[in-house]
Amino acid sequence: MSSVSSAVDGLVSGLDTASIISSLMSVEAAPQTRLKSNVSTLQAKVTAYQAVNTKMSALQTAAKNLTEASTWTAAKATSSADGLTATASTSALPGSMSVYVDQLAQSRSVITTTPVKATDTFVGPPAIPFDVYDADGNFKGQVTQTGTLEQVAAAINKASAKLGITAVAVRVKDDYYRMQITSAKSGAAGDFKLVDAGAGANATEVGGITTLASAQNAKLYVTADGKTTKPSGSDPVIEVESSSNTFSDLMKGVTATVTKTGAATVAVSSDSAAVATAVKGLVDAANAALTEISKQSKSGVAGTDGTVSGAGALSGDSTLRALKAQILATITTPLGGSTSAAKYGIQSTRDGAITFNQDKFLAAYKDDPAAVQMAIAPTSVDSTKAASLAENLINVAKTATAARTGTLTTVIAGENNTISSLQDKIADWDTRLQARKQRYQTYYSNLEVALGKLQNQSTWLSGQLSQL
Repeated sequence: MSSVSSAVDGLVSGLDTASIISSLMSVEAAPQTRLKSNVSTLQAKVTAYQAVNTKMSALQTAAKNLTEASTWTAAKATSSADGLTATASTSALPGSMSVYVDQLAQSRSVITTTPVKATDTFVGPPAIPFDVYDADGNFKGQVTQTGTLEQVAAAINKASAKLGITAVAVRVKDDYYRMQITSAKSGAAGDFKLVDAGAGANATEVGGITTLASAQNAKLYVTADGKTTKPSGSDPVIEVESSSNTFSDLMKGVTATVTKTGAATVAVSSDSAAVATAVKGLVDAANAALTEISKQSKSGVAGTDGTVSGAGALSGDSTLRALKAQILATITTPLGGSTSAAKYGIQSTRDGAITFNQDKFLAAYKDDPAAVQMAIAPTSVDSTKAASLAENLINVAKTATAARTGTLTTVIAGENNTISSLQDKIADWDTRLQARKQRYQTYYSNLEVALGKLQNQSTWLSGQLSQL
């Protein structure tokens, strides 16, 4: 092959054989070029269909989320005091209670009384080794590390999970430190006791330490409604304790966190704003799908020269036109056979979009929450009643995006099959064109050789004639 190529140089004929072959191959490759152009066009269509399919899948997800019970049972908890914050889960029920926070949870913390230099060996108090016991008198372990105060503290922290305490070196003056030891968890259960090694749980705690804070649980009283003072001994109250400053299920599904002592009222109410946000999410997903359909199917503008600019990859596509009509139909079709979605603040516009009036929705939801939920997105399907807005949108989206039977997925699969077939033909043309190029190269190579021989013969004849 290399010898053929090197012979095709036009040295004898003076022809630019490389350019001639290139021009001939351009003509020969025209059918393949058209195939490649078709593939590019089909790939753009597949990309456009996939973009619409993604938006429709998101619409289906938003509609399904709206049918979840947690959406319609959303609750919010409030507190009358800045020293208590409350959060509600989906299991919370409307109601209120008055509480008085009597004390906050804290961990026990002690500090050594004798400052030591950072470089000196720590000898106590407490004297090394010493034992650690928990609040129930259980032996937790022994501190045996010797060295500087920081080394002792590091050893305690390394064994913190076992000992139930942590330690830190506290600088009290230039190059002098005291060691602070704190329980690893808050509340009364995190209490600890330091005793001389081998002295036992009943021994007196070591000397040379000062208590900074005692271990205690957070405590509050559930009081009579509206009571703002600490209950007295005669007041009927319920005492609640927590090892931390967080009280789980203070009310059903309500968690309270306290940061100050004092009175507070905790109230739980239905979170209609959260419901409205979820409905808006459905409307936004529907608008996103409609926008993508319009973008991919727009017809474009014809110029003076007849060319069209600004058209979508699926301009005038009937599948997309039908899909857009189906989405809008779910908005304009009466819900339950008689009630318009506009009653709940949802309606279509003349330019093919959907609007959501939150105030109108909240007003309707306040008047009759059950009726609104039944029309928009009930949490269970009732075959005896007309489909809700969410159910209709789920059906539209599912019909378009179903894995094997969806209108979009089947079109995408069909286009991909066509692309695959065209790519096979393009590959066949690669082989065919290579063969044709070689034939052209051989032809012009032979032409050059023949012309070379003729030129040699002409030169010989000219020499013979000159001798005559």
